[in-house]
Amino acid sequence: MRTLIQNARMITTDAKEARELCCLAVNDHTIQHIGHLDDASIQNFLRHGEEVQIVDLQQRGIMSSFIDGHTHLLQFGISLSKISLGNCANLEEIRQVIQSTAQEEPDAQRLMFQAWKQSATGSLVSSEMLNDLSERPIYIESHDLHAVWCNAAAVRELDIPDEDIPGGRVHRTADHLPTGLFEDAAVLGIIWPFLTQCLTHEEKLDRLREATETYNRAGYTSAIDMAVDEDYWNLLRELYEKGELNLRLAVHFLVSPTGSTESDVEQVRRVSQLHEAYNILTSPDFRVAGIKLMCDGVIDSCTAAISQPYKSTGQSVQPYWTAEALSKVLTAADDGMLQVAMHAIGDEAVTLAINGLEALGTTGKRHRIEHLEVTKPEDAKRLGRLGITASIQPVHCDPVQNIEWTPLIGQKLCSRAFAYREFADHGARIAIGSDAPTAPHSPWNNLFNATTRKSYNRPYGEETMNAEFKLTLVQALAATNIGAAYSCFAEDMVGSLEVGKRADFIVLDPIGDWEGEPLSLLSCNVRSTWLGGRKAWSKD
Repeated sequence: MRTLIQNARMITTDAKEARELCCLAVNDHTIQHIGHLDDASIQNFLRHGEEVQIVDLQQRGIMSSFIDGHTHLLQFGISLSKISLGNCANLEEIRQVIQSTAQEEPDAQRLMFQAWKQSATGSLVSSEMLNDLSERPIYIESHDLHAVWCNAAAVRELDIPDEDIPGGRVHRTADHLPTGLFEDAAVLGIIWPFLTQCLTHEEKLDRLREATETYNRAGYTSAIDMAVDEDYWNLLRELYEKGELNLRLAVHFLVSPTGSTESDVEQVRRVSQLHEAYNILTSPDFRVAGIKLMCDGVIDSCTAAISQPYKSTGQSVQPYWTAEALSKVLTAADDGMLQVAMHAIGDEAVTLAINGLEALGTTGKRHRIEHLEVTKPEDAKRLGRLGITASIQPVHCDPVQNIEWTPLIGQKLCSRAFAYREFADHGARIAIGSDAPTAPHSPWNNLFNATTRKSYNRPYGEETMNAEFKLTLVQALAATNIGAAYSCFAEDMVGSLEVGKRADFIVLDPIGDWEGEPLSLLSCNVRSTWLGGRKAWSKD
């Protein structure tokens, strides 16, 4: 199909709206020409070849579409039907929402909630705080997805092992009975698989369809999905083969520590087999990029590996992987041409991850570290030198959401939080993702937080979080498309509007002064999203 997009104002790399109108000539999903209507190349495109579909954008803005550098699409799709507890400030408010939901949804088999802020409940939670609200299972997911709080009915229907899964924790009483609180690998290995199994095959596909449609509506045409397993991969593949995915997708399979080197490496070998069949050469729009490793937890639940004991508990937390076990897995992945993505939030986990990649002695593989929420100055400098992508989620850099961090980790470590500008200044490639559903999927929230260090939740407030580390608008915009594309070897195909690349773009109206008035980022209006020169979603 041949299409001419005309009367468009291209938004340039410096985030300015072009004064002159331009045209994009699209042939077979690819940009063939960019120029003005009277250019010879555009006129030749119109006169020769098959019939051309003319799309008049009526002087609206056009820019390269977004690429979510870190997401969880299935969990995001499932989350769209969960009730949010994000506005609940204390236990009583949480209980009120649950009680109201139980009354309003008498036929629901389970009561599902999300966005619980652990700071709202103070000390450790337990099923006893929920048991009187309903006899049905209640599942409450923390805002960062690293903890789930259940009532007794939910605990009874779960298959809970006697011993903790490596990298995770099932909180228990003195009698070794589950209290109803699950953290990290216990969520990934117990809660998520069970709740996913409770959905029918078609329900899972529907959740993914809802997720991809919602992403198209927000202006995304590509994504990197983290922590995939084979069941989930097969769901994605089914949608892709039916032509219903509507996103270019690269995935990272979760590899968890088992305590056995052979078992750990065997997980990597299996991913490598899938990569041989689905890679950027054989299947560029739907492929296996690599593996995902969880090096630690999160600050809010005091499970991130930091370089000092937590102020609130007095306890020290170690990374989930030992250096020796990590080395074996990294070597296997590197040899298998897999990219490694490592979740590392605390500074100790970040050091472990960087040391492990440095020891490989290879460059150009574009391994990446996810989150990097607290880092040492020397580690921030090593990222660029070693070619490690800093995969960041500025929506987590929120002075309102993170108000409890200082009592947890102290001011010294807080002053090192989300050091994005330091990463960039020392040559690190930056990729921005949403981490949905742990945070809103909107790319505009990410751009606002990244460039102002304010909260998209309270944009008129004066609170900032380490404003000296804010990115420029140009840096942030680049990280949402070409930076994310580079992170998965797709920069020659997508990530910018250039001749020879896929015609993936969004139409915006109106265009605000993003540099002079950052608040205008939060009111951006995506009119349509185009995938390979085809309209994937339209507001009209």
